Amino acid sequence: MSRSLSLKLLLFVALGLVSLPATGATWFVRPDGGTRYTQTRLANRLSAQCDGLADAPYPGSGTNRHCAFNDVRFLWGDATANNNQKWVIEGGDTVILRGSIQDGTTYRIGWANASSGLDPKTKDYWGTAGDPYSSGPPALPSGKPGAPTRLLGGNYGHCHDASSRTQLHGGYGVSSVLRLDGSSWVDLECIDITDFSSCGRAAQVHGCNTNPGTLDDYASSGILWGNTSTHDTLQDVSVHGIAGSGMLGPTGDGTVFEYLSVLGNAAAGWNADSGNGTTGTGSLLVRHFNFSWNGCAEQYPMVDALPYADCTDDNVGGYGDGFGSATIPSKPGWRAVFDQGVASYNTQDGLDALHLNGAGSSTTVTNTLAYGNMGQQVKIGGNQAIVRDNTIFANCNALRQPIPGTPSGYNSRLSDFCRAADTGIFISVNDGSTTVFEHNVVYSAGSTMLQVGVNESCGTPSCIIRQSHNTFLGFQKNRANGYPSESTGEYPNPVYIEDALKAYQNTESTFDHNTTFHFRPSWKCPNTRMHEKDATCTDPHRKDETWHLYGFGEIIPAGAGGSTTTKPHAGPVRRPSLLALPCIAALAGLSTGVYQLRRRTSSDGPSQTPQG
Repeated sequence: MSRSLSLKLLLFVALGLVSLPATGATWFVRPDGGTRYTQTRLANRLSAQCDGLADAPYPGSGTNRHCAFNDVRFLWGDATANNNQKWVIEGGDTVILRGSIQDGTTYRIGWANASSGLDPKTKDYWGTAGDPYSSGPPALPSGKPGAPTRLLGGNYGHCHDASSRTQLHGGYGVSSVLRLDGSSWVDLECIDITDFSSCGRAAQVHGCNTNPGTLDDYASSGILWGNTSTHDTLQDVSVHGIAGSGMLGPTGDGTVFEYLSVLGNAAAGWNADSGNGTTGTGSLLVRHFNFSWNGCAEQYPMVDALPYADCTDDNVGGYGDGFGSATIPSKPGWRAVFDQGVASYNTQDGLDALHLNGAGSSTTVTNTLAYGNMGQQVKIGGNQAIVRDNTIFANCNALRQPIPGTPSGYNSRLSDFCRAADTGIFISVNDGSTTVFEHNVVYSAGSTMLQVGVNESCGTPSCIIRQSHNTFLGFQKNRANGYPSESTGEYPNPVYIEDALKAYQNTESTFDHNTTFHFRPSWKCPNTRMHEKDATCTDPHRKDETWHLYGFGEIIPAGAGGSTTTKPHAGPVRRPSLLALPCIAALAGLSTGVYQLRRRTSSDGPSQTPQG
């Protein structure tokens, strides 16, 4: 660096024009560490072994040695009978958790057993006496711009493989394994979150015992969020096998999730409605994601290749969305982007953003593979929708089938197949915004492939839709294609427009260059009533034009080589002996301790008359 440039930089720093990242402490947890010595930040525990500030094992003797903690719970509790639930770390600090699923490491969160926080082996107390539900960690302390608080698995930076992540398992009734509600500028990376029970809290046959003394070893949610949680980043995180929702609550501005798997959670994958009257705000980016098999309880221990059993839907009191939003307008708007992901085999909808609305709100779904969900595969009803470069296999009967790799009887209590009027996709048009549906490939044997609703009046020229370069492939609705009570052999209605015809007829709208093959006789191709232009009404000759009862066969996802052309994320791992879980897609072709299950009303529409 030149002398003149150095002087300029020093001047900028002196004037406060450049913000240099602050350096916080780095804490370590490892299985061969020691117990926590604290003298300054919490009540004294002077007889203990390690200060937690070195990546080193406990040497075997002495107190207050420079070595790692041996239990993650020492980060917020001192293990005394008056266990203070307060983080020893501060905002801007880094925590590195050594060990991974691959080498058999797992860290418990919550009580030590079903009746007490006291561990009889170590004589340490974990959590809140008499209250197992509040015995998890407090919300992580917030960092600052340039100096986030970081909670990292030991293999961070090289952690796409699920077995390389560090596992946290919540248990004995703990409300949340981790809390980020109100936490800002937090990085969470290379972490696997689960519990060690197959019970569920969403009307499963094996319901969780919630009574202290006989508690099952479950957690009600994996990660708790709030819309004051801003500028948080998750990368290479798995949340699976939770007795309630994998993630619960909305997020705030600047939230980014990369390589997020939310699989086999008994109530829902990500239920963004925490029931406290709030919803999300600001920007949200979810990229390289997998929301699958939610509404089913994950086996423990895992036995089957697809270890998802005891599935429930809304007909028996379950839930089952992969992602679902609250019925509250966002103020300011929530701008959610889902890119390069998978949403499959959820017992309600795949991606349900029907209620993500409010001025300035929008939902974007791109380069995503959605298939086999019992309701709609993608549902967007907010102020603005962008659905582009996706492959959507609208097989809402997939979970009727005995899918190879699943436990026998996994679907015996499922019945609400093809809810929401047997429609594969729902989007809405609105005054003052443009709805985009472009470059998608849709396969369907259902009643309707795409339903376009009206969120407002659509009575102005500013209610615009751009629907172009899509491919719609229809298949017969009959027993052979998964509809056990159907024998008409009827093909789908490609588009049902409710009151949205005005949008298609507005001069700024476009409905062009779409390919539609196999459709009801009442559908006109091109559909001149909807001002369709440059339509192709013949076979598009795609590589795979077969209807699959489950999975998606050899269908090549849309998106010009996006990530969904590769295998979706592998299944979760709880024990080292189950590292080789196969690819899901490849095989298938609160503090009170009372979990409030939200039951969303169906968006079942009116009887759908073909528009032609």
